[in-house]
Amino acid sequence: MSKSLAPIALLAWALSSVPVLAEQSADDRAFAAALQARLQALEIERQNCGRPLGDAAVDRFRTIDRVERSSRASAQGGTTIGERADLSRTKRDLDSAIDCNYDCIKTVESERARITAMLSDPERAHSESERLRNELRSELLGLLADVRAASTLLSAGTSYDDYAVKMGAVATRLQSIRTKYAIPLSRGDHKSLGAPISDSCSALYAALGDWKQVRQTAKEAASAQAAMGRAATWETDFYQRQLRAAQFRHADAQRRFADRRGSALALVQAATRVADIEQSKTVQPVTVKK
Repeated sequence: MSKSLAPIALLAWALSSVPVLAEQSADDRAFAAALQARLQALEIERQNCGRPLGDAAVDRFRTIDRVERSSRASAQGGTTIGERADLSRTKRDLDSAIDCNYDCIKTVESERARITAMLSDPERAHSESERLRNELRSELLGLLADVRAASTLLSAGTSYDDYAVKMGAVATRLQSIRTKYAIPLSRGDHKSLGAPISDSCSALYAALGDWKQVRQTAKEAASAQAAMGRAATWETDFYQRQLRAAQFRHADAQRRFADRRGSALALVQAATRVADIEQSKTVQPVTVKK
């Protein structure tokens, strides 16, 4: 090959070596970058797998050393019931840590192999990216259903305990979504749907705290009222002041709760409207054959 043609050939080879990257969409490139970042995080997780095992081993060896020293120092020799119990406990802890370490490494290596395979196959990575995108949408709609159920309890205002349980379920599902779909969330998938749902969750949590405050101040007012009824004549002024202060705190808590409840319900309605629009986009028009 002549010297004049060598740079052209080298440039052609360089361009032909990355045809897939040139064809990838911005979403696919972002997904690949996120997978690379996840690989780095997995390496740290892999290193941390052995920490509980190391701690359990150190505890085991220190316990054995302590028991042996105690036995040699004792005139009777042998070990006490407590020392034998400590030895048994550290043995169980060490065995459990060994199993956990194995499971941790196995999980990390399995995910690392899966990610490596996707990075080497852009089509597979694209399919996984789309699967996560679609799953996220379904999960967000499921979360909205839980949010709406909670808002119904809030609107009725009849059972704080039921509302608290429902919000616990919402919190669990929300955390699961944030963990499982961290990559599509980080690139903004379904942001128009997720943002109003997230706002609704925040408002519902705030309403839970305000409702709890209403209950607490109601108890304080009732307690002050009861104390007022038991007060002697010369104590009336003092307990009246206590009662008025408790009633004021209760009224203020009721006002804040009413405001928060109204804004939370409005946000849930807004999120519902967004979801209805999103779902209508997926409905295919029906064509009538003539």
